[in-house]
Amino acid sequence: MRNTEGSKQCPHCNAPMATSDTRHVSKLTPAQLKLLRYVDDLDGPDRVKALKWVHDVALYESKEPLFEVEKEALYQIKVLWQLIEETLR
Repeated sequence: MRNTEGSKQCPHCNAPMATSDTRHVSKLTPAQLKLLRYVDDLDGPDRVKALKWVHDVALYESKEPLFEVEKEALYQIKVLWQLIEETLR
């Protein structure tokens, strides 16, 4: 059994929170890693604003066509900021 002493629990579902040693960064693209490093330094409300900004720029300001993969990624960003907002309440 792993030692969970000192680990944080998700306030939403009580699951153990990922730490730097449990993240599977090898599955992420360099762009995803860069985004995670950027928002990781922000606190909750600023993180939500940053995610909304990324979502809106990609959706409304970009001239690039959105395919199914991009649409799914934008949806996941929206889900993420909604979960963070819910946690902050």
